[in-house]
Amino acid sequence: MALLTAKTFSLQFNNKRRIKRPYYPRKALLCYQLTPQNGSTPTRGYFKNKKKCHAEIRFINEIKSMGLDETQCYQVTCYLTWSPCPSCVRELVAFIKAHDHLNLRIFASRLYCHWCRRQQEGLRLLCGSQVPVEVMGSRDSRGTCAGLLHGYIV
Repeated sequence: MALLTAKTFSLQFNNKRRIKRPYYPRKALLCYQLTPQNGSTPTRGYFKNKKKCHAEIRFINEIKSMGLDETQCYQVTCYLTWSPCPSCVRELVAFIKAHDHLNLRIFASRLYCHWCRRQQEGLRLLCGSQVPVEVMGSRDSRGTCAGLLHGYIV
């Protein structure tokens, strides 16, 4: 899988309220790391939204296709440019409930329409399903997160 460029990473995971000119479209990206509990090498990848298929759904399909050993536990960490929409939240929750050998954590650079009730309910559903969602601070999106994600960046 191709890696993100450093410029793409810094533009898309930047969580500043206002962006300077020239303006650029903020895309939905999901970077993930799947770490087996047995200490094997982690698997990394990233997805963008595609027409009619959000990055979260592409991620779920990828994990399903891996044929993971259900007797082994895995830590899955996702870094998103935007928090998931309510539809993707429902899919993520159903996926995690069906795969109890996966432990999912989500870090979001920005909350998507956090003032809307449906979005708030979606985030509460994730948290209530033992999927912690953390919003990255500006320091995280520039420094800590960049360090964690260095394997995704060219």
